[in-house]
Amino acid sequence: MGAMLGDEISEKVNAFLGQRSSIKLLEAGCGSMSYFKFAPSVVSTGIDISREQLERNAVIQEKIQGDLQTYPLPQDTFDVVVCWDVIEHLPRPQQALKNLFQTLKPGGYFILGFPNVASFKGLLTKFTPLWFHEAFYRFMKYQSHPFKAYLRFAILPGRVIAFAHQNGLEVVYQRMIEGKMTRRFRERFWVARATFGVVDFLARLVTLGKLQSMYWDSCALVLHKPVSTQSVRAA
Repeated sequence: MGAMLGDEISEKVNAFLGQRSSIKLLEAGCGSMSYFKFAPSVVSTGIDISREQLERNAVIQEKIQGDLQTYPLPQDTFDVVVCWDVIEHLPRPQQALKNLFQTLKPGGYFILGFPNVASFKGLLTKFTPLWFHEAFYRFMKYQSHPFKAYLRFAILPGRVIAFAHQNGLEVVYQRMIEGKMTRRFRERFWVARATFGVVDFLARLVTLGKLQSMYWDSCALVLHKPVSTQSVRAA
């Protein structure tokens, strides 16, 4: 998801943070960079399974090498947690989300970005092997390389929101967008553009409009952990 969306979410969260002079930030699956900027002074911690990625990240002050699904993060510790383009690569995404929900302070905000499985890109990615993704990246002349993606149906936007509610968090921002890859592919190939259009129309017709546009391949959420609400442990 692009820099413009990162700027929009940064502005929203800074407004939510109000007059706080400093925040404790956790970048979950931090990789080598961050998409967000915060107005208060930031004490930042990054956790990633890759030591190489952690070493390349020059922004994070404290670095933890660990698996989001199993690493014992301290409870009620961080004012802001960021998990961006990560949970689709995990075989047990709800376990990672629950771990991150618990490490967020009451009154804190969780920035979450992930693919929409119920989209053209999401379904194609889920049901094709990694070598196909690598070949597609070469065909489209992308400089980056794809990572293995599980794309469990547990990360469908509606299910993530329901899981957040079960754990005592509320949605304060939600955005669905079409990513650059899907848009660029449609623009380059008229057959893809026509096919996508027909399938998207039929899917929404069959579901009586309940299915959102299949072009929307990315979801961004900001979740809030209320001070007065105790997190409810999911069964």
